[in-house]
Amino acid sequence: MDIRAELKDLMQNKNYSMTYVATATGLAKSTISMWLNGNYNGKNDKITDAIHNFIQREVERSANKDLPFVDITIVKYISEIARLCHTQGKIGVCVGKAGLGKTVAVKKYISEFLDSILIESDSGYTAKSLLKEIHRRLGLSGKGSVYDLMDEVVRKLNQSGRLLIIDEAENLPYRALEITRRIHDKTGVGVLLIGRSILLENLKGFNNQYDQLYSRVKYTKILDKLLFEDVEKILNAIGLNSKLADTYLRYSDGNTRRLEHLISHSISIAKFNGNAEVDDAVIKETSKLLMA
Repeated sequence: MDIRAELKDLMQNKNYSMTYVATATGLAKSTISMWLNGNYNGKNDKITDAIHNFIQREVERSANKDLPFVDITIVKYISEIARLCHTQGKIGVCVGKAGLGKTVAVKKYISEFLDSILIESDSGYTAKSLLKEIHRRLGLSGKGSVYDLMDEVVRKLNQSGRLLIIDEAENLPYRALEITRRIHDKTGVGVLLIGRSILLENLKGFNNQYDQLYSRVKYTKILDKLLFEDVEKILNAIGLNSKLADTYLRYSDGNTRRLEHLISHSISIAKFNGNAEVDDAVIKETSKLLMA
């Protein structure tokens, strides 16, 4: 296919405007327009090279989509504890390093059980911020004093049998964690706190001064690295040779996010070098390009 026809086809399929192409290539819109129509009197080779690079980049980007959802062990652990908290009205805690896939797991859970509420906390969260967000997720205004917000949240959740999930809960200050406990105590809803390992210390207190808070935790799961079987499942799901599982596991250090990047980039590098398939050498070299 002629490169002009390729660009027109790409723009139509992706619904790209001339402005988008101009921004992506660094060329003026008028230049691209004249080039497309065969009316450009300047250096056509320079324009052709820029357009070719743009098309190639877009093709590779489309080929390297995120990994499909796979029911790996971490998802199974989080789903099991979430369900126990949900059905029994208990507090549970799941902790592990960043990049294991904890957020993906809880989002999968709330997509299946629509009576659960997911709060994704940030580092700037206060007790009131948390209450306002829960208030809004319950279809309320998110406005009012801490007392009013708490009162309305409790009324709405009381004996509802719902599940409150707070992701990145290590960001919550003690008062926000204490308010979460009070919501649980007053309403009987289940609570699942997800975060990094420091969350356990936040719940206990460095001198175990928060006994009343931590004593409410019924289920605790410390999440570790991916298993060999998990990597095999992921490779099978995307059609890669499962014999590469051991190499991918070693160079990803059992981290789901790093594995995702390693798979995506190793496929790209293999194609760039003209290889039909990824092999151990490509995975090893690709791993050097990723941040530790």
